[in-house]
Amino acid sequence: MSLRLRFHLLTLFFFVISAVPVWLSVRTLAEGIVEQWAVRYAEKQVLYDKERTLQPILREVALARQLANSQYIREWSRQPDEAGATRHAVAEMESFRQSFQDHNYFVGLKGNGRYYFNNAQNEFAGREYRYTLNPKQPKDAWFYDLIRQGRDIHINVNPDPELGITKLWIDVLIRDGSEIVGIAGTGLDLGSFIGNVVEEKVPGVTSLFIDRAGAIQLHRNQALIDYGSVSKRPGERNTIDLLFEDSADRKAIYAAMKLLEVQNGKVVTELVNMGGKRHLAGLVYLPEIDWYEITLLDLDVLLPFGQFSGIILLYALSLLGILVLFNMTLSRLVLQPLGKLDAAMALVETGGQVPASLDQQASGEIGSLMRRFMQMARTVTEARHDLEGKVQERTQALDRLSKTDSLTELLNRRGMSERLEAELVRMAREAWPVGILWLDVDHFKQINDQTGHATGDLALKAIAGIIEAELRRYDVVSRWGGDEFLVMLQPAGAEVLAALGERIRSEVASCRTVLDPAGAIVPLSVSIGGALARPGEDLDSLLHRGDTALYAAKAAGRNVVRLAAPADELTPA
Repeated sequence: MSLRLRFHLLTLFFFVISAVPVWLSVRTLAEGIVEQWAVRYAEKQVLYDKERTLQPILREVALARQLANSQYIREWSRQPDEAGATRHAVAEMESFRQSFQDHNYFVGLKGNGRYYFNNAQNEFAGREYRYTLNPKQPKDAWFYDLIRQGRDIHINVNPDPELGITKLWIDVLIRDGSEIVGIAGTGLDLGSFIGNVVEEKVPGVTSLFIDRAGAIQLHRNQALIDYGSVSKRPGERNTIDLLFEDSADRKAIYAAMKLLEVQNGKVVTELVNMGGKRHLAGLVYLPEIDWYEITLLDLDVLLPFGQFSGIILLYALSLLGILVLFNMTLSRLVLQPLGKLDAAMALVETGGQVPASLDQQASGEIGSLMRRFMQMARTVTEARHDLEGKVQERTQALDRLSKTDSLTELLNRRGMSERLEAELVRMAREAWPVGILWLDVDHFKQINDQTGHATGDLALKAIAGIIEAELRRYDVVSRWGGDEFLVMLQPAGAEVLAALGERIRSEVASCRTVLDPAGAIVPLSVSIGGALARPGEDLDSLLHRGDTALYAAKAAGRNVVRLAAPADELTPA
C-alpha cells in the first residue's frame, strides 16, 4: 500500500471521526441560539398580548364599577320594589348601556332576585326586568356563588339559558356599606373578542387565558373554553390538562403560575411538548382581571433548525479542506499556519475578532484557505450584527405599536398614561401645573350606524387633526379609546383649560370636511370635561375628576365644555 493511499485513508478516517462530534456540537449550539432568541421573542409577545387583552377589558371594568357604585342603584337595592326607585335605576342603567362597548348591561338584585337586562338593539326597552333568580336553580348558581365568594370583580365566559346568549361577562358586586346587595356588569361578544384579541395572525403562535384553577377562559378553539367556571367543581372544569399530555409539563405550568403570584409583572417561560412538537410557553399574570395569559410558540414553525443547515455545511466543508491540506503538506511550514487557523476559529466561535494579518501568515493553498476563512468570519460577524439590528428594530416597533393608536397615529391610552404619570411626578417635584381635557365625540354611534364605520374613522381623524392644530407645542393629545380623546396641558391654568377647550369645541363644531358616502356633510361636535391636577393627586383621581366633568358636559346637552373646580364643583368654561 502506497504512502499516498495510506494518507488518503487516514484523511477519510479523520474526517469521519471528526464530522460526528462537529455535527453534534454545531447542532447543540444552533438549538441553544434558537431557544435563546425564542425566549426573548416570547417575552415580547406575551407582554404585547397582555396589553391587547387588557385595553378592551379594563375600560368595561371601570364602567361596570361606576354602574355598581351608582347612587341610584344602591338606593334602589334598599327598596327594590319601590316604583320611583326602580324608574330612576332603570334610567341610570340605560345611560350606562350607551357607554358599554357592546351596549348591554345586566343588574341582579339579591333582595328580590330580579334580573334586569337590555341589549345593544334596545330590544327590552320598557321590560328590562327579564326573570327572577332562584338559588335552587343550577342555571342561577353563578349569581349566588359570586356573592358567596365576595370578590368585587369577576370575569368569566358563561351561557345565559334564560336570555339564550353566551358572552364574556364582567361581574361587579354592588355593595351597600359592607353588605353585598347585588351584581352589575356587562357582556362582551365572545366571538368578536376572540377574533380581535385571542386569534393570532402570526403562524406558530397561540394565545389562551386561564383562571387561577387553570380553567381555560379564552381560546381560539371555543370547544376548549370552560363555560361557567365559577359554579363548577374542580373535576368538572376544562383545564390546561387538556393541552399538555406530559404530566411534567402540566406541573411546570402550574409552578410558573404560583411563581407569578409573587412576581407580578414578570414573564415566565417553559419548554413544553404539544402534539409531539416543541413549544415555548410564555406566562404572565393579569392581576386586573385575576387571569393568566399563556402564549405558545411552535419552535419548529418560528425558528426551524433547517435554517442553520448552510452554516453547518460550510463548517463541514471547511473542516474537510483543512484535513486535505494537512495531508498534502507535512512540513512544519504547514502545521504552524494550521495551528493559527485553529486559534482563529476558536475566536469566531466565542465571538472574538479575527486578526487582520491572518491571511499573511502563509502562502499557497493554506493562505487561500485562511483568506476564505476570514471572509466567512466577516460574513458571520455581519450576519450577527444584522440579526441584532433587526431584533432591536422589532423591539422598538413593538414599543411604538403598544403606545400609538393605529388610526389617528396619536398616543394611545398606554402611552398617554405613562406621560401623565411622569408629569404628575414632575408636578410634585417642581410645582409644575398639569391639566387635562377629556373629549367625547357626540353621537358617534349614530355616525357609524348611519354613514358607516369608514366615515366614523374619517371623523376621528379630522377631530384628531383639529385638536393637534390647536395645541401648544408642549401639550400632548391621545386617543384614549373608541370615540374619546385625552389632552394633557403643562403648564396649565383654569383659563388655559377653558380657552383651549372652547377653541377645540368651536373648531370641531364648524368642521365641514367630513362627508358621508353620498357626499353630504357630517356634522360633528364634542363634549369636553377638564380638570387641573391637585398637589399630590394621583392619576386615577385626576382622570376620575376629568371623567366626571365630561359626564357633566354630556348632561348639559353635549357640545359644551365643563371644568372640575378644585373642590369638585363643575363649572362651565
